[in-house]
Amino acid sequence: MALNQYPSVYKKLETIILFDIMFSAILEDTGILRESMASIAELIDEAELVIRQDGIKLVSSDRAVVVVVDFFLDKSGFREYNYSTDMRAGVNLLNLLRILKRAGTDDIMEIKVDKKIELKFKGSSSRKFTLPIIDVSKEELPPIDKLDFASSFEINSDILSSAVDDTDLVSDTLLFLTADNKVIINADSDQSAVELEITSLKDFKSSESSRARYSIEYLKKIIKAKKMSDFVSVAYSTDFPMRILFSVPGKSRLSFILAPRVEE
Repeated sequence: MALNQYPSVYKKLETIILFDIMFSAILEDTGILRESMASIAELIDEAELVIRQDGIKLVSSDRAVVVVVDFFLDKSGFREYNYSTDMRAGVNLLNLLRILKRAGTDDIMEIKVDKKIELKFKGSSSRKFTLPIIDVSKEELPPIDKLDFASSFEINSDILSSAVDDTDLVSDTLLFLTADNKVIINADSDQSAVELEITSLKDFKSSESSRARYSIEYLKKIIKAKKMSDFVSVAYSTDFPMRILFSVPGKSRLSFILAPRVEE
């Protein structure tokens, strides 16, 4: 099921590109941006970067509107952040990721956005890459921060990743069940089945028992963001989208809103 079947209004919105202003910033921890883009680019090939006073934001969906990505790189994570006004710049995420992968471990990255996007890595050498700003047609998405979930908890990222890999052995979907202060994840096929009971949860909250099925293919791509954080926040309700949130306090956060696979 696509996310646009849930209460929201979708319409086409063309990218706005402003050429009479410029943005520049210096980012010391390039790994945060690289690992975030590596996960996002698994799902989305083109997106719009929105440069704001408080940081850089990206909100976009895949072409099938099964998942919405919400990424924010906080201003406080930059060494310098020279902002004058809001800007929007469309970018090919695969090309951006290829460049970010060229950053050395100790490189500092300078970012400039004007008529193009310029990335300069400074370390033992200085290297400059440029990307064109492109027109990106995007869906205007609902305010996803207002989604109301019945069940939520934090879990070790590796535990969730292992659960996804286990269920991938027998099915293309997995079922999340929340009841009695525990979470059960299972999957089955005609000949095989797997069930995992997870009790080592943090900040567990549940207003009611919840049951929902999700695509393992999408979850395998989403969980690649585990390099960002040791723990991941998960929230869902019965036959309702799931929110999977990775965060680095004071620096960045990356959440995925994944549509359920509603059983007939």
